[in-house]
Amino acid sequence: MENSSLPPSVSGPSAPPPPPEVKVRTMRSDLDAMAKSGGGLPRFENVSVAGLSMGKEVPEDSAETKNKDSANVILVVVAVLALIGLAGYFVYTIFLKNGSGAPQATTQNRPVVGSGTSSGNGTQAPAANPAAQESTPIVPAVFTHISLFKKPADQTLAITLSSGGAASSAADLQTFNQKISGLIKNRTSTFMEIAIKSADGRDLGIGEILSQANAEVINTQTLAAHFNPDATFFVYRDKNGFWPGYVISLKQGENWLFSGSDVKNLESSPSITNLFLDNMGKPSADGFTDSTISGIAVRVLPFLDTGIPAYFTYGWVRTDLILSTSQGGFAQALSRL
Repeated sequence: MENSSLPPSVSGPSAPPPPPEVKVRTMRSDLDAMAKSGGGLPRFENVSVAGLSMGKEVPEDSAETKNKDSANVILVVVAVLALIGLAGYFVYTIFLKNGSGAPQATTQNRPVVGSGTSSGNGTQAPAANPAAQESTPIVPAVFTHISLFKKPADQTLAITLSSGGAASSAADLQTFNQKISGLIKNRTSTFMEIAIKSADGRDLGIGEILSQANAEVINTQTLAAHFNPDATFFVYRDKNGFWPGYVISLKQGENWLFSGSDVKNLESSPSITNLFLDNMGKPSADGFTDSTISGIAVRVLPFLDTGIPAYFTYGWVRTDLILSTSQGGFAQALSRL
């Protein structure tokens, strides 16, 4: 008999299984979990970052640029100050140091040729214009004399000069040139150096020696400011007589280019004639002329009034100034420096 019911092994349609459980983590779920487990909620703080700006970008090398700008400003200021100082020095040298508003002429100075002449024990001619000489008192210097000659003179002599006051002997009544002439009159050496001392045994400085000789051709202020007091006094002998001269050395750090204008003032000094041992008369009306001796530039002033021509000569040899009453004496001094 047919049965309308389905067999037990055959089942009808059924509902689909439930979907698997999916868990999603969110920040809120994490925060809730931390709170339930005893952890505190995080706190947020505002932190400012130096140099971070949304408005504009700050260059990384701004500090370095500022340092460079500061260094450039300092260099400019130093350069300006140096220029002002240099300008001030030249204004002082030209307008104030020479004692007038007009610039003084400058010339090339150095050493020469020829030979001079003069002998005897003549007296000295007084300076024709005492007002032209500096009246600054001479401050005695204390030093031990050291010759400037690397090659020694043929003979070295010594003489003591009184320091003033009442004459104690006939020798004290003699002039400087008479005393020097008496010391060397019987000498046969060609080139002599003479050490000059005071009565108390002190070496005399160049300012004192020129004062004793009444031959202050360089003013005392220039000598004190630029030259060492320890000068070398020499006498050259040739067939025509004896010719004195001096070697004066600049102080350390001095330059003859800056002192040259002051020294050149000696060309107008009436005391040049007193550097000679004898009275050589008036100098040539042509004045000083340029010459050379052994390749050194010199200035020469002829004296032609007497039977024997004489030539005052001066010039620079590095930092040494040679003053000589003979070109031959200049050449001898030059060869020994």
